Amino acid sequence: MVIYLATKNFHKVREIFHILSIYQEENPDFYIELKEYEGDIPQDIEVYDNYHDNAVKKAQYVYHQVLAPVISEDSGIEFLELNNFPGPYSKRIFPSLAQSQKNQAFVNMFKDLDIVYRKCKYVCCAVLLINFSNYYVFTASVEGYVSSKVIGDNGFGYDPIFVLPSLKKTFGEIDVKLKCKYSHRAIAFKKMFDFIKSKPHLIK
Repeated sequence: MVIYLATKNFHKVREIFHILSIYQEENPDFYIELKEYEGDIPQDIEVYDNYHDNAVKKAQYVYHQVLAPVISEDSGIEFLELNNFPGPYSKRIFPSLAQSQKNQAFVNMFKDLDIVYRKCKYVCCAVLLINFSNYYVFTASVEGYVSSKVIGDNGFGYDPIFVLPSLKKTFGEIDVKLKCKYSHRAIAFKKMFDFIKSKPHLIK
């Protein structure tokens, strides 16, 4: 059976398909037919103050359109010095600013601070919805710190200012294949794929 991917974000679509491809390379016996949902998803679906509700509501909306299992996710960046702001509001804050301007604004805010005060984390909440009321949630986070400047043209969102300590590079500096080994989204979706693999009769 087809599973529909509920997002209109091209970058997320590309990443999730990369994550699935890597997972299938490592698990040759694993197969799902993942298909991008081509219809519209209203902007006012994601209005909640937590990742879980945003992801679930988006999945439920698409389920009503396709009447088939749906995968969705919500994610964001959390700055510890700002009490985990913006979190679920990461996409919605400062709507008059381009993403590059948002990135520069946060760099300016943190650049003169010691690294201990520049800590942040990326969070992902991925949802596998079997039917309207039956769904499973998989969460993951990756800790890092705010870069002293915007670096890299790869990735999207806050990637050019999120430094992964183990690589000492921003997500904007690394290619999508490498990012799909380390990112919050990769970890959450690998949990989901492990779950699906362990329950082969869940999706028929």
